[in-house]
Amino acid sequence: MEIAGYPHYENVCSNILQFYLQPDNEHGFDSLLLDSIFTLINEKVVINGQNIDVRREESTDKDKRIDLVIESDDFILGIENKIFAYEDNPFKDYAKHLDKYLPKGCKVYKVLLSLRSIKETPCLCGFYPITYDLLFQKVIANIGSYFLTAREPHITFLRDFIQTIQNLQRETSMDQQRFEYFRDNQQDIETLITELGLLRKDLRRRVNLLGSIVSDDVVELPYPITSGSWGSPKDFQDVIWYTIKFSDTFWLQLDVFITPSGWWMQFWNPLNNLDEVKKWIEDRGIQAELTSTSGKMQRLVYKGENNKIPCETKSEDVGKWVLDMLRRLTDPVAY
Repeated sequence: MEIAGYPHYENVCSNILQFYLQPDNEHGFDSLLLDSIFTLINEKVVINGQNIDVRREESTDKDKRIDLVIESDDFILGIENKIFAYEDNPFKDYAKHLDKYLPKGCKVYKVLLSLRSIKETPCLCGFYPITYDLLFQKVIANIGSYFLTAREPHITFLRDFIQTIQNLQRETSMDQQRFEYFRDNQQDIETLITELGLLRKDLRRRVNLLGSIVSDDVVELPYPITSGSWGSPKDFQDVIWYTIKFSDTFWLQLDVFITPSGWWMQFWNPLNNLDEVKKWIEDRGIQAELTSTSGKMQRLVYKGENNKIPCETKSEDVGKWVLDMLRRLTDPVAY
């Protein structure tokens, strides 16, 4: 059903239910689904030997349609099948239509079958809410005694139907929990989003200020250096980078990050040749630890003295920290 793109279609699910609710259909499960429903609504109904007629889309006097109506010799069961919304359904009209069978001596049962749990309220007009999850739990618990009579491929089809609805149930439950969380915390979340926007602006401002402080001194270093900055709207960080060109074949880049937890540095090579980078910084007494980013690109994170400084450090002091590292990196004489 998922491959065919049909799990969200209530009509498709109702058609499948109609097939398996009809005891004498070729599936061989007899009254398994009907028995399971009656157990869930706490009704003891004996179905064996009764004439059962399962109908789809039965019309009311107001031309509304009940998804499933199961009629037997002495009972009527109306099922409204709701994969998602149910609030707009005319339950009063459904109930009035089903109650017309009462003068015939039939007991009338009304069920609302849905993905999510629904409280029994007066607006449901006597429709007893049960979930697919509870129905399938009961079906699975009782299915063992039917395997001798059940027929393939209908065993496989039923199993696939159950799995598809369970997958949809998990997806819907997660969505519902997420909606409820945002609904219950909307004001705090809006405040947080505003604060995050201000945080990113502050990080960008500090990076730009650092760049202007360092820029005048960079030109005096013995190797050509280019720089730039980048801030991701998804991350709580901003970065200014300095690429040092030592030769036509060897480059080294210093990234200086600012996050709410502080400033830190890393080294790497745009050509991803870290062996040369590692040797170069080790020759200059710079300590670093190898790490990998989410994209599996390796970096050398600075782990020496003052490897991390608070984010509220004065920009002039951050500038001195960065310039000191650039001077060490561009020192042509190894320590």
